[in-house]
Amino acid sequence: MFDKIKKGAQTSIDASKKAAEVSIDAGIKAKDQSIKFGKKYIRKKAIESIREKLEFAQKEESDFTKEQMRKMIAKEEKKIIK
Repeated sequence: MFDKIKKGAQTSIDASKKAAEVSIDAGIKAKDQSIKFGKKYIRKKAIESIREKLEFAQKEESDFTKEQMRKMIAKEEKKIIK
């Protein structure tokens, strides 16, 4: 009789562990997607800001090298984060 109870309890514990693992995995996935969205949003805003600044300075993106643009975007991202 105790064996049946032990088996039932163990089955219940195993099911709970699996459910918890699935829940944790879903939470981690949601967090990762949220971080990814945030990074994309910040980058998008930084690029928009740089385009506005370039337009104000009457310059074009092609006037700068890729490295210069990357540095400007990185600086602008830091400003947005602050």
